[in-house]
Amino acid sequence: MTKVSLSRQAAVVTGGGKGLGRAHALELARLGASVVVNDFDDVAANEVVAEIRAAGGSAVGSSQSVATREGGQIIINTAVEAFGTIDIVVNNAGFLRNAYFEDMTVRELDEVLDVHLRGAFFVTQPAWRIMLAKRYGRIVFTASGAGLFGGEASANYGAAKAGLYGLCRCLAIEGAEHGILVNCLLPAAKTTIGQTSPMPDRYRVNQANRVASRRVTDARRRSELVSPLVGFLCSPLCQVTGRAYSSALGRYARAFAAVAEGWMTTTDDVPSASEIGEHFDEIDSLDGYTLPGSVYEEMSAVAEKVRERSPQEGLR
Repeated sequence: MTKVSLSRQAAVVTGGGKGLGRAHALELARLGASVVVNDFDDVAANEVVAEIRAAGGSAVGSSQSVATREGGQIIINTAVEAFGTIDIVVNNAGFLRNAYFEDMTVRELDEVLDVHLRGAFFVTQPAWRIMLAKRYGRIVFTASGAGLFGGEASANYGAAKAGLYGLCRCLAIEGAEHGILVNCLLPAAKTTIGQTSPMPDRYRVNQANRVASRRVTDARRRSELVSPLVGFLCSPLCQVTGRAYSSALGRYARAFAAVAEGWMTTTDDVPSASEIGEHFDEIDSLDGYTLPGSVYEEMSAVAEKVRERSPQEGLR
């Protein structure tokens, strides 16, 4: 077994004062990284810094908001000033503003997008420029199963998390030739935001009746169970990019969006809606799915099928 080490690595963990972020910061420090613990709650951030230092590690605190370009720049500047560079960014900052769609306000939408999606952009971009110059970097975006698979009373949260998955996939393509690897985390744990955020009564009732994981012991729902996966994804040993990994109750697995074989027209004529209906079972089938590395690969694969079926069309 090759030991994971983050020695001489400088990391930023946003939302690092509590819950998952705290567990990630402690894990990265345990593996040898110097860590900027960022959290709007500076007391919580400084407590994590003190814990890391007491264990012999190196850490500094930051209470800048991730929700502005200026804040993101200052957070990365803090890493550079304290540790000389930045190698790792774990975008973890976030909170919940649960509401059913008909009741959701624009403010509840904007607040969640600002911190989860725009915040990840604002923190990652200044780090990205440094990583490009040094031709090395590791970035983890905290997405969610709510973004890939959906969730109740969380349209704002799911939209933000789906956006992070898309951001991850695009940056993975841009960063690959420069040694920057970008991956997504889909965590499931008992965290502070889940316990303290206001929830609609109907949501609480539905969740209590629906989610089998609530009957799993709290030991299986600890944030600490998620963080070893983050530690690996942030390490030089990790050589994958553009992927999403679920960490739930001690189960670690890849999650992905794929495209199935579907149905293809035999001519250039535009099919009618009725023809779509006639072939909808084929269109809806998951048989023969593939996992394109990019939208370009998806289109190339489709174009190749057209060539095979209709070589006279002379596709170039």
